[in-house]
Amino acid sequence: MREEVTEALYRKRKMFYTKRLRKFMTTEEKILWQSLKDRRCAGWKFRRQVNIGPYIVDFLCKEFKAIVEIDGLIHLQKKQKEHDIVRDQYLREHGFHILRIKNDDVHFCFPAVLALIRNFIESLEKKKHKHKKLPSLA
Repeated sequence: MREEVTEALYRKRKMFYTKRLRKFMTTEEKILWQSLKDRRCAGWKFRRQVNIGPYIVDFLCKEFKAIVEIDGLIHLQKKQKEHDIVRDQYLREHGFHILRIKNDDVHFCFPAVLALIRNFIESLEKKKHKHKKLPSLA
């Protein structure tokens, strides 16, 4: 019983934190979100600040289990890099694909960022369709 209560409180706090992240997005996340929301990026549906297990990802295209992360300068620090490795490993073990984009790229080469995201999702789309081929009738 006590574990259930603890788990429920953890989920409630995490949901509150996730809502705060949505409300107070970084400038780079806001810029990218304007091009991802409402299926503006090649018709794919993206969600922002999504809970996956113990982690919160910046953007998720659930259909292809594609995660887009916007990395600021903190991700250059040793401790954060170690955390990112563990986090990415967890997400990959659960079938997710991760694309990391630097803050500066959002500011200085935004068209290239959008092209990178399109190529990333298209490659996952091709893999998904490749696995869904019908068996031959021969």
